[in-house]
Amino acid sequence: MEVLRGEGILEKLKEVFSKTKESLRISSAWIKGEVLRDLLSLLPDGVEVQVIVRASSLEDLRITDPEVFRAIKEKGGKIFLSPRLHAKFVISDRREAVVGSANLTHSGLLPEGNLETAVYIDDPDRIRELEETFEEIKRESYDFSKTVAFVIDLESAREGRVLLLREVQEQTYVRIPLGNGDFLLGRVFDIKSQNLSLSLDAEDVASYKALAEILSQREDDWKIAGLFARFQEGVEVKVAKFEVLGEYERERNLFKTPVRPVSAGSPVEILEVEEDSLRAILLKNHSGYDMRFPTYLGRLQGTEVKAYLDMDKVLSMHMAVIGTTGSGKTTFVRKILKNFREPAKVFVFDMYGEYYESLKEIGDVENVPIPNVLLPVDGDDLKKLFKESGLPISERSSDEKELMAFLRKHVKPDLGRTALGQKSLETLIKEASLRVKDRFLKDSLSEVLEFWKRTFGEESVRDQPEAVRLLRESLKSKSRIVIYDYRNVDITETRVNTAGLVMREILKLAKSDPQDRLIVLEEAHNFAPERGTAEVQAGRENLAYLSARRIAMEGRKLRLGLIAITQRPANVSKFILSQLNTQVIFKLITKNDLEAVSIFFEQSKEDIFNLLPFLKPGTAYISGLAVPFSFLFQMEEIPYW
Repeated sequence: MEVLRGEGILEKLKEVFSKTKESLRISSAWIKGEVLRDLLSLLPDGVEVQVIVRASSLEDLRITDPEVFRAIKEKGGKIFLSPRLHAKFVISDRREAVVGSANLTHSGLLPEGNLETAVYIDDPDRIRELEETFEEIKRESYDFSKTVAFVIDLESAREGRVLLLREVQEQTYVRIPLGNGDFLLGRVFDIKSQNLSLSLDAEDVASYKALAEILSQREDDWKIAGLFARFQEGVEVKVAKFEVLGEYERERNLFKTPVRPVSAGSPVEILEVEEDSLRAILLKNHSGYDMRFPTYLGRLQGTEVKAYLDMDKVLSMHMAVIGTTGSGKTTFVRKILKNFREPAKVFVFDMYGEYYESLKEIGDVENVPIPNVLLPVDGDDLKKLFKESGLPISERSSDEKELMAFLRKHVKPDLGRTALGQKSLETLIKEASLRVKDRFLKDSLSEVLEFWKRTFGEESVRDQPEAVRLLRESLKSKSRIVIYDYRNVDITETRVNTAGLVMREILKLAKSDPQDRLIVLEEAHNFAPERGTAEVQAGRENLAYLSARRIAMEGRKLRLGLIAITQRPANVSKFILSQLNTQVIFKLITKNDLEAVSIFFEQSKEDIFNLLPFLKPGTAYISGLAVPFSFLFQMEEIPYW
């Protein structure tokens, strides 16, 4: 140990700094930038620098000037703030140290300054004790490297305003530390710029007087020039609103409703990407339990933090995916199916053939091309087809009654019972016409068949057995994902009827053999519409609607989930929409569609609701039972897991 006095302290520090190769630890209540920069210039590149300074009041930071922060930043170092620091010491490479009364300031180290003393230490045991002391002080200090804002006032226990000090995006997710590893999770939104030179508040006397002086002049051009000059004097700040989403309790690994209010003056921090506690939150569902089937979504808006949803809650409680054409909803569902690697059986009703090419790379996928055939599900369905083709049947004559009785007997809303599994529609109608004596009715039936052939193609009345066979075999498929590909189908009734028949059979399977199953209903408004909103009939005439409604009601008890995808939520059955307990909402524009999804936004999320028309493709809002809290996320292209 060597005792140091006066100028000897600075000389020893220069010697220690110049010999440092790996790490430097500095604890000094106050530091002057000029002094520190001279010392740091002696360090070789690559040295890890950590500094603790005092910050109990603004007076401390008037001494520790901005040059200190610039110098440490240039060296790639970190600085910590301690409200109680008074210790002064430097540790170099865990081998030598200088401990004393002197701060790294002019008055502490230069000849004309204070009378100071210090000791030089190179004893390994004492150095180790000093390092432990540094770490203890650091743990009690504040690491502001993640700080982006401070809370300036509160409007309620969970909402308030923050003063932004770093650039952040609108809808950035942040944390407010509470100590002991606990923190509040929140989001920042409604960012506004404010120039401190302008105030309309009479209580701000100086600003108000200057503004009044300018605006009292009659010459408009001078007023404009005066305001321009006034704004040059001002300081621009950014103020934003914030909302607390929940409180994380580290000891119990619990994400819960906040029980303590935010304090004005609290620092607001950006989220750490690999923080274990944050990952623990994002891997919980809305109930607060760990996700059973965590499935990667993308990244929290404004962060690099990965976000997930619990597909277990989708299998049991259903999900809606909503957005305009090109907003990313179909891409999102394809990614979810890629990332969802649990052994659940998935049935996709794909209107435009958008799924197979994307999903086949994961294997275990079967594509079922639906043929463009007329496939009525019962006699009434056929009766409607006759009417639309110019042959109204009232069933008043004995021939009409006989005709419809025969057709009702053979055409059933059941893939296992319908005669169309063995006979074509053409054959069935010709057999039915043999029972008719009325020549006009016979001729009309022949004309209807010819009309269908001309309108929809020869296969439309010929290939029913093949269509029914495809549907029956698809239900027995060993593939994990079965895709019903409708790209070649232009008959509206065929889309609705085949989907209705298949969903009905899936529901039967779920009742007889409970296991995880999932139905993906693309363009759901074309299968299960709200009455009077689409060309597809709603109600009892629509087997797809009836099947989807039953699955929405009963599926949760049978582990049969439903994902309904639509660009027109206003046109989807309101009953079915209300049963979808997780909602993913991409960009929406039309008033009716915005009104249809407004029920999913609580009052504190009105700002996000107002953002929906402006969301970029791939950005969406998710809420409901499959996520720990409602949030905006951005999809990205990464390998599934």
